[in-house]
Amino acid sequence: EYKFIKEIVESVSSKFNRAFLHVPDVLVGLESPVLEVKSLLDIESDDVVHMVGIHGLGGVGKTTLAVAVYNSIACHFEACCFLENVRETSNKKGLESLQNILLSKTVGDMKIEVTNSREGTDIIKRKLKEKKVLLVLDDVNEHEQLQAIIGSPDWFGRGSRVIITTRDEQLLVLHNVKRTYKVRELNEKHALQLLTQ
Repeated sequence: EYKFIKEIVESVSSKFNRAFLHVPDVLVGLESPVLEVKSLLDIESDDVVHMVGIHGLGGVGKTTLAVAVYNSIACHFEACCFLENVRETSNKKGLESLQNILLSKTVGDMKIEVTNSREGTDIIKRKLKEKKVLLVLDDVNEHEQLQAIIGSPDWFGRGSRVIITTRDEQLLVLHNVKRTYKVRELNEKHALQLLTQ
């Protein structure tokens, strides 16, 4: 009985203590894209794992869109992790650094220390297989990054969702991500609205 109560308390407190990511106050033209990406994620469907790609030109708002979606659905998951600047972090600190961040955010075990990416891959598969997680990989530019962090949907528990932002649509094709959303530049009306804010 004690263990059961402890699990409930931990589950509830993790949901209440979840920090929202900062989003700029002015979110012109973002309402419709957020709804479209949420529709692709199909949050109500708990028996599958969906991976959704957000792609488009640099500076067009892919990360802002991913943050807005993340904030609006995070409460539905056991664990959440937003891996920002994947390209930059993997270049400077290696894939192991990203794997360590993912594991510390989702598993909460600070003792896990990945020393090489193969080991990290095995630990991710083992530790997250039964967890319903929300994971965002922001600014991915190499297939190796996807393979090391989100190899395939069966790495994660049922109901998990993965969002990938990238400039390179072909990376999504290569990783067999079938649900994608292309972020377009602001139309004239939204551009004028942004300028007059």
